[in-house]
Amino acid sequence: MAEFNSIFRDEINLHLSVRESELSGEAYRHCKRTMVHFDKYLCRIKHNAKEIPESIIDSWIKEVSEGIALNTVVQHVYYIRQLVLFLINSGYKCFIPKSIRTRDTYVPYLYSDEDIEKIFAAADTMVITGARKNKYAAIEMPMIMRLLYCCGLRVGETVNIKVGDLDFNRNLIILRVTKKYKQRLVPFGKELAELLYRYCISMGILYDADAYLFPAEDTHSHISANNVGNYYRVIREMAGLNNTVPKKNGRGACLHCFRHTFAVRSFDKNERNGIKAGMSVPYLSTYLGHDSLYETEKYLKFSGNYFEDTLTKFDDYSGELFPEVIIYE
Repeated sequence: MAEFNSIFRDEINLHLSVRESELSGEAYRHCKRTMVHFDKYLCRIKHNAKEIPESIIDSWIKEVSEGIALNTVVQHVYYIRQLVLFLINSGYKCFIPKSIRTRDTYVPYLYSDEDIEKIFAAADTMVITGARKNKYAAIEMPMIMRLLYCCGLRVGETVNIKVGDLDFNRNLIILRVTKKYKQRLVPFGKELAELLYRYCISMGILYDADAYLFPAEDTHSHISANNVGNYYRVIREMAGLNNTVPKKNGRGACLHCFRHTFAVRSFDKNERNGIKAGMSVPYLSTYLGHDSLYETEKYLKFSGNYFEDTLTKFDDYSGELFPEVIIYE
């Protein structure tokens, strides 16, 4: 744990010990960085009172905001708010800074049923020649496409799956290598289970627990996420999908948009089956490996009139759950 020297050093250490158990590794590093910066600031201005007035908070925010991106400022303010609230609950008089709101205008591409049919057809018929380092790619890409679409996985998570991470008895994938270092279980349906089982047989890896599900040169190395992206661009062209961005802040038909499509379709399916947002959204957030419901909200954005009432229903549920915006660099 970082060594602090300000008048609130003990309280900051205690606050961090609590936050460490609540946050992912990445989020905790961001939080600690803010605490270190604030502690050094208090020392530099020789603040020795067991209270934090508005003037100190305002001057610190002004200082920390110089020369950095707005998203990083938002992050610092969020974590200092958490510290201040902790100090107030501990009996100290402190000023609570206002949250800085940013408008997330990013709009993902959501794949239609017709898009998916074309993508699967193109992946199934794609011929790859001269790929010495990825000699299995023509067999792997159809399976990778189906995992991304059916399970909402990140590409990096997908290529790191090993055969031993597949549980065919319970139809589960154990994700051990994830973006925020949090292992999680991902269930899959019977049809996908059958495809995965037959794929493992055809690759000769069904009984090799240490083999990568999507090997590169051999079973001890895996195809890279970058190469999956390169092959997908070929598949997308074969499928006739236009990757131009039709509007400001939009994203073309990329691999990560399979994850957005999965989130929107899952939420919409639950709503249509009578499962209310209060029950489905927390599970969906956990399934996707998100730190907060705010991250899930971003994944439920859509373009055009695709599931036009889905985000509205999510907003009705979320209400004031997102008073502060956390954006990680």
